[in-house]
Amino acid sequence: MRASSPLWIAALLLVSAAGAFWGAGSVPIALLCLAAVAAAVALSGVARRVLGALLVVVGVAGAFSGHWLAIAGGVLVVAVGVLLVALGARMPKIGMGGQKARAHDPETDMWRALERGDDPTDDKSPGGTISNE
Repeated sequence: MRASSPLWIAALLLVSAAGAFWGAGSVPIALLCLAAVAAAVALSGVARRVLGALLVVVGVAGAFSGHWLAIAGGVLVVAVGVLLVALGARMPKIGMGGQKARAHDPETDMWRALERGDDPTDDKSPGGTISNE
């Protein structure tokens, strides 16, 4: 299973929980579930685990309205909370997918030096890479 799979599962479960709470008439909790989707994707590490713990509390509290949809939504939110607490640190961070460190390219450095107004052939300038000797 890829590292991003639990994040997708958490997002889908939270959207499903939002629908369940909306159907049960608990609109504020439904909106909180939708906001939690964005938070789960944006946060990482310890912050994502704290979000998971908060979701467990919200899921338990939301299930106490007694409506069967609210109970189902509460179970889904608790499941997401447990998932975030258990695997939150291993889930990918936002914007980190597919990024690789760039290799040092002297030609690109020369062009950047020219854009700054420096002489790339002068060793005394900040972008100087080629010697005049």
